[in-house]
Amino acid sequence: MSRTEVPTLRLPISNYAEMRRMRNSQLVCVLRSAVLSPEKVRRFRPAPPSEYDAYRVRMEAECICVDLLTNGSSVFCCRFESAEDY
Repeated sequence: MSRTEVPTLRLPISNYAEMRRMRNSQLVCVLRSAVLSPEKVRRFRPAPPSEYDAYRVRMEAECICVDLLTNGSSVFCCRFESAEDY
């Protein structure tokens, strides 16, 4: 799957500066509690897949991306962005 075909959820975050200082495992925990928890997952479009086998965290200049992976390929991307940009 190419990068452009991967469903991407863009989330503005008020504590973005704090998130930039977090370890990858902490960022995955944020994703799991804010997006992937059963009571919240239905709120989002595009919806994250119910099955995946790994995470990959990418720090980019304008965002923090956490990819959900299946067999090493990205199947979903959650893109955390500064709320100030909205």
